[in-house]
Amino acid sequence: MASKKEKQLPAYQREQGKRGPQPPKKPKLVFSFEYLIDVREGQRFKEWQTLGHLAELMEMIRHLSKYSCEEALQEGCIKQYGEFPSHSKFTAPKHLPHKNWGSMHITKKSKQVVAGFFEENVFNIVYLDKDHEFYPMAEK
Repeated sequence: MASKKEKQLPAYQREQGKRGPQPPKKPKLVFSFEYLIDVREGQRFKEWQTLGHLAELMEMIRHLSKYSCEEALQEGCIKQYGEFPSHSKFTAPKHLPHKNWGSMHITKKSKQVVAGFFEENVFNIVYLDKDHEFYPMAEK
């Protein structure tokens, strides 16, 4: 049996446990405002700040940033549409010919969304949409 003196390691060292190698982590979801359009359609940050939506958006981005893109889609706050929605009240930007469009509600039950497109683990926000016009719901 080893003596107590031999067992103690300095505080800056730890014994290696029996935990095996871990699989690589999926990249986290990242948000980009590089392609934000606020001139023709959608709103500007200042308007969203005045309406109280900007803080809600930042909280949702903070919440979803801990997930991978796949996990965020499963969470249900982000929806993926593929092609630009044909019934959208917004115009498909010709300089962004992406085929992986989607939108995200700023709270779980909000009407307000941000819309954009996916590139791998990046959700590029293109529109701030306070009236849900990017992907309007059918009238009931």
